[in-house]
Amino acid sequence: MGRKRKEKERAQKIWAERRELLRFGYGKLAESIVRDARGHYQQALQSWQKGDLAEAEAELKKALEINPDAPDPLLALGRLLLENNRGEEAIGYLSKACDLDAENPEVPYWFGRALEATGRMRRAKEAYQRALQQQPHPALTEELQVRLQAMDKALAQQPLPSLSEEQAKALEEVLHWAKFYLEMGFPRRAREYVLQAQALAPHHPQVQALASAVEKALGSD
Repeated sequence: MGRKRKEKERAQKIWAERRELLRFGYGKLAESIVRDARGHYQQALQSWQKGDLAEAEAELKKALEINPDAPDPLLALGRLLLENNRGEEAIGYLSKACDLDAENPEVPYWFGRALEATGRMRRAKEAYQRALQQQPHPALTEELQVRLQAMDKALAQQPLPSLSEEQAKALEEVLHWAKFYLEMGFPRRAREYVLQAQALAPHHPQVQALASAVEKALGSD
């Protein structure tokens, strides 16, 4: 019995390792390459745990250089960037992770967190709803419900009765990019997005305030 149990445990361990390697491209890439990618990922997690975020970021990027479609490093790098208040960068990695790991509720949850951090409340709400539909564990379910309530409250304070939901989402997006480029010192690029915002909601206070800020920035060039 003891020998059979050991053989069973060994088989389970091998299967668990193979299953993890599949997430790094096992079966599509050479095993040595896959193991190298996973090694960088594991080193990144250790560095992160020690508080060395720069090293963790570098190791995650090395893993993604080997396999850009590995979902675990994509999710981890998105979370790490978000922790460093780099939500805009995080969105790119998390969006790709959503495409590659569609059944993992953690991915749209963190994608929603990045969208929320950059002011896209409507898109964040959609991401949280998508995560909730994937039957997450109880703790994440509770967290998602709390965040969805917060989204509803925030959106209720920004009524746009003359716009459809799609138009409101589009307005939120162009306002985000107008602010982003204005803060980055590119007022002419910001103006392009302000013009799109004005086409959607010319009398919206936020649109008018941004238009004024952009013209002021252009006048001081």
